[in-house]
Amino acid sequence: MKTPKKILIPTDLSRFSLEAVMFGQEFAELFDAELTLVYVDDVHNRMEVMVGALAADQGSEMSRRRELIERIQHLLLNNNLTRHSVRIEVRFGSPAHEIVHTAGEIHADLIVMSTHGRTGLRHVLLGSVAEKVVRYARCPVLTLKPEEIREYIPITEDDIACSLHFTGAREETHS
Repeated sequence: MKTPKKILIPTDLSRFSLEAVMFGQEFAELFDAELTLVYVDDVHNRMEVMVGALAADQGSEMSRRRELIERIQHLLLNNNLTRHSVRIEVRFGSPAHEIVHTAGEIHADLIVMSTHGRTGLRHVLLGSVAEKVVRYARCPVLTLKPEEIREYIPITEDDIACSLHFTGAREETHS
């Protein structure tokens, strides 16, 4: 495995993405890697666009970019996530597309991102940015499921032994 020297961490400013920032910083420190945070402003999903109230001029985009950079800086400072120097990128467009594009642009060796753990109809309707990034990124993607949505299933040694036994038995019957 190639040692990561450039790590990209997508953030949506949610509490879920904080865990990815923490992991990304650990990797950056461990491998002496550059760290880039990217926030993608999905203008297609913003309410102002849907009602036609947002002017698409460069001035409002620059203002929005500054506002988002400040929000990311506050998120890092307020959560004591400033141990490692971080480059901040703000992009506009489809999150999955822009994350993959940014990773290619900065020659990222690793993307570290959180999932929201959506399932069922919400997953079908909203899709999964993480899933699309895993599918289209040219570098490895480490996805993290937030602690509060993880399922813990107790597994015993007997469960493992039983699974191994059945696997072996199945292979013997199909030989």
